[in-house]
Amino acid sequence: MSWRALRESRRYVGLAILGDLALLAAGRRAGWLAGTTALVCLFFFRDPERPPSADEDAIYAPADGVITDVGPAAEKWLEDEKAMRVTTFLSVLDVHVTRSPVSGRIVLEEDLEGSLRPAFLRGAEENRRRRLAIDGPAGRVVLVQVAGSVARRITPWRRISDTVAAGERVGLIHFGSRADVLVPRERVEVIARRGERVRAGVTVLARYLREEQR
Repeated sequence: MSWRALRESRRYVGLAILGDLALLAAGRRAGWLAGTTALVCLFFFRDPERPPSADEDAIYAPADGVITDVGPAAEKWLEDEKAMRVTTFLSVLDVHVTRSPVSGRIVLEEDLEGSLRPAFLRGAEENRRRRLAIDGPAGRVVLVQVAGSVARRITPWRRISDTVAAGERVGLIHFGSRADVLVPRERVEVIARRGERVRAGVTVLARYLREEQR
């Protein structure tokens, strides 16, 4: 676990320990679970190392999880607003550290308030979310970190004007979430398929098309 992820876990681990101690003090039968909840919280905030991703034509998964949607969408930060969106749902068992899908510079960012739908339901794209536009060697990619209905919190680790590498950590979504990647519809070939399990910074979601392929 990285120090950044450990720092974010402190409040949850602390509350879990207090709850476990209260059970022990009350002599409840569930007292034998003392410490288990805290360990579960630590497990949730794990942050494994991943090898660097160097393929400039590739657009990588921003999060661990399962692809739940692939399809056309409108995106104001892309040329002509025509995009393909790939959505990854993160269960409570997945790593919730979000990584950059490409190398480049963060040129736009915004934090938006929204609804409180569970992240796996349709319409969750209007939840509390953080949006980043990243300009890379092959073009622009938009990453959207979407909070779920539990903690509803997103911690940013990279900001506008920062340069990031493909697969580099850019933030953490707390407890239940999804991550959307939006790419130019006419300039990429989407490889990801619904139901596919992906790993952040490792699994290729799409590739930029060369001029002769468009």
